[in-house]
Amino acid sequence: MKKFKLNETNKLNSGFTTPDGYFDSFSEKVLMQLPKEEPEVISIFSRKKIWYYAAASVVVLLGSVLLYNYYTVKTQELEAVAYEEYITNHMNMSNEDMATLLSQEDLDKMKLELHLEDEAVEEVLLNNTDIEQYITN
Repeated sequence: MKKFKLNETNKLNSGFTTPDGYFDSFSEKVLMQLPKEEPEVISIFSRKKIWYYAAASVVVLLGSVLLYNYYTVKTQELEAVAYEEYITNHMNMSNEDMATLLSQEDLDKMKLELHLEDEAVEEVLLNNTDIEQYITN
């Protein structure tokens, strides 16, 4: 391969030429085409925008807290109902077996005291046609 010397060989002409004195007045022509008025500068950190962003963040935060509380309360209620139904439907223990597992304090909490007057009981028995249900249970 033949060595190529950049400065010694003839260079090719590109065919493009500029008129004489073109770059002497080029900057003046460009400056004349620019607008005379300076554009209005708009700040990125406007005080109004900061207040809008703060208000929007408060609304989003409040909404998310309310939604979180709404759904967690519902799930806790559903879980309690589901546990109660499961225990009721799948329990193979008798009342006596359960009473042996519970302490006396738990049993005292479960007691239900009804203070019914004789007149109220008589009224219910007279108005109810299914009296056999009360007698058998």
